[in-house]
Amino acid sequence: MKKILVAIDFSPAAVAAVRQEVSLAEAFDAELLLLHVLHVPAEAPGFYSSRKLGRKLFRNMEESATGMMEEFVAKHLKKVKQKFETRILPGLPGDELVRQAEKEKVDLVVIGTRGHSGLKRLLLGSVADHVIRACSCPVLSVRDAS
Repeated sequence: MKKILVAIDFSPAAVAAVRQEVSLAEAFDAELLLLHVLHVPAEAPGFYSSRKLGRKLFRNMEESATGMMEEFVAKHLKKVKQKFETRILPGLPGDELVRQAEKEKVDLVVIGTRGHSGLKRLLLGSVADHVIRACSCPVLSVRDAS
């Protein structure tokens, strides 16, 4: 195993996923890729705004996500000895995670899940479920312990 991708959405489930990923990366001396996908509102059904407003909104989202990623890394990866990279990309989270896993030829995707079931899962959807079904490499789903 040479490269592991972990999905970061800054939730407690993402913290659990990072802990698992770091353990695996250390055991296999693998590189880490921490990826946060900005869900671009313009790609969501029913979003109507001017292009100018859309670009400004995206820049604000990107700046906010960059700050959150820096805080996340400082808090949860300060003692990590493995080589790692952070990346923030626009798109639909499930699709972009699968796309980047393919593009980067990762050996494993690690994704946190809140463990919704039944109606909540039906209404909210599941990025983890999409990634598990669409990814060609193994996917480790890590449930938030809380």
